[in-house]
Amino acid sequence: MAAAQPGPKPKAKEDIKISAHDSRTSNKVHGLSAEVSIQHQPHQTECESGPASARLLTVSPYLEPEHLLDLNTLDTPSRLLALASTQLEPASCKYATVPYEDAFDWSSLMATLKSLAANEGYRWTRQEFYAVEFRSKLRRNIDVDLLFKLDKESHIEATQSGGLLKYWYGVPDMDRRNLATCFWRNKEDAVKGGRGPWHKQARAAISSMYEEIDVKGLRFTIEDDAGSWRFSPYA
Repeated sequence: MAAAQPGPKPKAKEDIKISAHDSRTSNKVHGLSAEVSIQHQPHQTECESGPASARLLTVSPYLEPEHLLDLNTLDTPSRLLALASTQLEPASCKYATVPYEDAFDWSSLMATLKSLAANEGYRWTRQEFYAVEFRSKLRRNIDVDLLFKLDKESHIEATQSGGLLKYWYGVPDMDRRNLATCFWRNKEDAVKGGRGPWHKQARAAISSMYEEIDVKGLRFTIEDDAGSWRFSPYA
């Protein structure tokens, strides 16, 4: 999805909660089957707690119901990763330019995943997911409102398609460079999620929005007991 306008940096970690509707607002931009970002990013740790909506998890900067992940659609490993990923935080303020493996605090994410699995009495065995790394450099004086609309509508498409477990984006640096990432259940879900009309419009707008883009699909492997993990090119 897409990255654009400066804003405050992500907030500090909190405990995982279950609640989704919130009065906070955020701006962001969805562009490809990988999401790209635009403004500030509220902390993404919530899931709604009513009896009918306890299954709905906030996994992106968007808080409206149509952007929430239905946990009942997932198997246990995907559900646990989605829950753990609400705690995803950058490990460096230079996340836009450092290697992907160094951009996030993966150790803390895996510790959260282990804790969630243990609380459910679930033994984590080796699993593979699909991650997208989206590097971008914005053009000057872009149409931010259009970028935001394309991203938000594309995120709805991806959510409705199924299998999108997490979407994160940062704040562009002084050189207008940014990083966005998303986790999917598998590559097939990611491809399907990027086929809608809003994604098509977002792709058509790339040349007018970005000086540079670099999108990589990665195999995200989490080993037994979440004891180790790795990212490798998706052949």
